[in-house]
Amino acid sequence: MVRIIIADPSYLVRKGLSTILNELKCVTQISEVSTPDEISDAIISEMPNMMIINTSLSSIPEVDSLIKKQGTELNIISIFNSPLPNNSSEKLISILDGKSVLLNKLRNQVKNVQQSTQQQENSEELSDREKEVLQKVALGKTNKEVANELFISTHTVISHRKNITRKLGIKTVSGLTVYAILNQIIGMDDIS
Repeated sequence: MVRIIIADPSYLVRKGLSTILNELKCVTQISEVSTPDEISDAIISEMPNMMIINTSLSSIPEVDSLIKKQGTELNIISIFNSPLPNNSSEKLISILDGKSVLLNKLRNQVKNVQQSTQQQENSEELSDREKEVLQKVALGKTNKEVANELFISTHTVISHRKNITRKLGIKTVSGLTVYAILNQIIGMDDIS
């Protein structure tokens, strides 16, 4: 899921970039902001993966420090109000760039963010509760049985199972069982 903030004082630039980004089907959320206060609010509430920001805004000290606090988790693309050399970085765009140039640069950057996000999601560790649910599922328990044994609702078990599947990328009970054995969540003796 790619969440993008477009920060530019120009309504036309924001709408134009939004239109181009909407052509990339993998973008799930686009927020448009035009002031430093809106940028701050959007970063806190939206938790974006990418920000496309005009250099007139990113050069404001408060905005610059806010962006630096985000570290490498926030992919920044800078918008310049002047032409750029032909071999400029894909993280730099100009308001004078044509649609095809913008589409190519943005497509590549969105793809990079998507890959990075998927790697982070895949590298997430299971919580202790998710390991408990995985253990019960690998032993052949139904959602209702898991819920009763762990004193949680069936809906909570289902949520944990979705998280386990997302984090591990394993969709079958047999696959989860193999994972549980290999990671010593259950032992071979536990399987009947």
